[in-house]
Amino acid sequence: MSTIYFVIGFVVFLSTISARPSPRVIYSAVIYNRQNSSIQCKITWLKPTGGTLQSDLLQVEANKIYAVNEKLFDMDTWTARAIIQRIQCDDFVLVAPFEGVHGPSIKWKFVVKSDGITSIKPKSAPS
Repeated sequence: MSTIYFVIGFVVFLSTISARPSPRVIYSAVIYNRQNSSIQCKITWLKPTGGTLQSDLLQVEANKIYAVNEKLFDMDTWTARAIIQRIQCDDFVLVAPFEGVHGPSIKWKFVVKSDGITSIKPKSAPS
């Protein structure tokens, strides 16, 4: 009888864990400048613990793509991935959670046009 209670408890435990939503985070991105002039973008990363890790300025030429690589940092005994928190390209700003992101993602696509930045799930990106 105790085995049955154990199995029932274990199934309830597993269903509780699997019911939690995945974090809606992005570790790396691709910025596509669809404008006819170059833009300057500022990318800000956060540590999973909440502290700002780093901000980088980058130049994206007209009608070009720029890959924003993942950032890693040391947490004493382990290495963690930084989370992209904010993207600002010229006067346009997007802040996490980004539209369309449903789970941890890499190489997420952001398209910059004359009217703003759009968050787009790339076909090959996990979500």
